[in-house]
Amino acid sequence: MNRQKRGMVLFWLGIAVVFVSQALNWIQSPIYRDQSAEELRGTAHAISGPLFWVRTLGWNGLAFSLIGVLLFTSKKGSKLWLLGTIPMTALGLAILWEPSRYVPELFGIGGAIILVSYFGILWLWTRTYQAYEGIARTGKLVQLLGYSFLVITGCLLCLYFGYPAQLAIADLPIPNSLSINISLSLGMLLIVFGQYLIAKKQL
Repeated sequence: MNRQKRGMVLFWLGIAVVFVSQALNWIQSPIYRDQSAEELRGTAHAISGPLFWVRTLGWNGLAFSLIGVLLFTSKKGSKLWLLGTIPMTALGLAILWEPSRYVPELFGIGGAIILVSYFGILWLWTRTYQAYEGIARTGKLVQLLGYSFLVITGCLLCLYFGYPAQLAIADLPIPNSLSINISLSLGMLLIVFGQYLIAKKQL
């Protein structure tokens, strides 16, 4: 099996793993909402049971798909596919990391990085937008809107986590988690649709 075929196998395997994980999530979420961990002990839905771990480890499918795409597009002998292990490694470390105290400085640094990156995208967009034509130019515009929604998501998260941690403004209303979900979903949807329009021009 050549490199490209292995890449496609990993790509589709990743999609299948994530699909199974999300299917279990849909099935188990109502159960977890209505029953305690003690009530589920000894059942197929027990915490740390087989189905729970299949659901949890399903996120590895994201890494499989990313590695598959990198294998498919890289040259023979290239180690570029190793970059696909970075996001899931970071996710694992983030889940295991338990700071001993609230660190507002990190939130400030993260927020600054997000904003500077967004302004960087806007600046680069003014320099590259004219190079695209027709449907590809529309795609770039759609992508820009998608990035804007991701920044909005960052702002909503800032309010969601920041307000309760600051005594003077702890009682102010915070965004609903559903609003955050919708904003993030719209951002990703617009980015992928914009990329589709750009790819359609190139194919």
